[in-house]
Amino acid sequence: MSLGLLCLLAGCGSSVPVAPTAAEAAQVGRWSLEYSGACRGREAKLIHISQLDDSQVVFDDVHLRRNDDGQYKGNADFIASMPVDGRDIPYTIAYVVRRDEAGGFVGTETVVEGGGRSADCPIELVFSPLPK
Repeated sequence: MSLGLLCLLAGCGSSVPVAPTAAEAAQVGRWSLEYSGACRGREAKLIHISQLDDSQVVFDDVHLRRNDDGQYKGNADFIASMPVDGRDIPYTIAYVVRRDEAGGFVGTETVVEGGGRSADCPIELVFSPLPK
């Protein structure tokens, strides 16, 4: 076998890196959680999605699992200390999202505080690469 053929088979030499597709590039990293509808006035949150595939979306303490309908659902429990009296109030944030045509997600965020339910807020998760 010639040296050139051996190098080709062994992966030697230079190769041109293949750029990932937009969908592959937007799998993990910085995303913006933006509010819409009746919650439009709320400030967007920057989140870091650490895992995103066909089965789940993971960011912060939140694990959203994909169901048979193609929606990702999940929640996380938190505790907030009240500044006035120092009481700890437990609350849960629940998300239901689905992929949109642009490669992001749309859905709702629901906050349940100490047993009471707040209104559902329409949300969008938009991939937000770091500025260069």
